[in-house]
Amino acid sequence: MSDLLSVFDDNDHGAEPAIVRPIPMNRAQRSEIRQLFAGLNVATAAQQFEVTAELTGVRITSVHELDAATAHRLIGALKRRAQASGRVTTGNSWDDREEDTWIDRL
Repeated sequence: MSDLLSVFDDNDHGAEPAIVRPIPMNRAQRSEIRQLFAGLNVATAAQQFEVTAELTGVRITSVHELDAATAHRLIGALKRRAQASGRVTTGNSWDDREEDTWIDRL
């Protein structure tokens, strides 16, 4: 059994660690993000970069810095923001709930 190499062996036998590069955002994601920003009236690049940082925690200075995974998170967050923008909020989570409770159905 000791002749077998362990996955957790300290001796890496000279293997170079693999460099993992993020997958860039695709055209469909870019188009959807552009449409969502337009729907939210976020027009300038500076505003879009600020909203991107706010919603994803990733600061970018160029649209080419956005990878596919971050773009996916951004799309979901922008959709939620667009849905919420049409609702009037009172600041009271009970009054602002989206679904009726059993009490409301009585």
